[in-house]
Amino acid sequence: MFQAFHGIYEEEKVLGNKYLVNCSVEIPEPEKTIREISGTINYEVLFKIIRDRMAIATPLLETVVMNTGELIHRRFPDVKSISIQIIKLHPPIKGFTGNFSVEWRKEYQPE
Repeated sequence: MFQAFHGIYEEEKVLGNKYLVNCSVEIPEPEKTIREISGTINYEVLFKIIRDRMAIATPLLETVVMNTGELIHRRFPDVKSISIQIIKLHPPIKGFTGNFSVEWRKEYQPE
């Protein structure tokens, strides 16, 4: 969950909004059981990538999910796929109650 300032409306740029981010990363099939963090993707590193990107105010969530995915892929080039969903909680739309979300998924070919 993040407080961020994404959006096209001035109110969003000033007051911000709460966002929930879900991220799923598919790793290649390992040859043997993974027993060390060095043999996989460290979730703490993923969190830092997402946190740092969410801190950059951007008009469109589509831009944020795509940029975040590419940043993750740059850091972890062996991933098979990345899926990121950003949910804007309580968007400032008169008469609307609920949430909106954008989801991006990309599959990568082995290098």
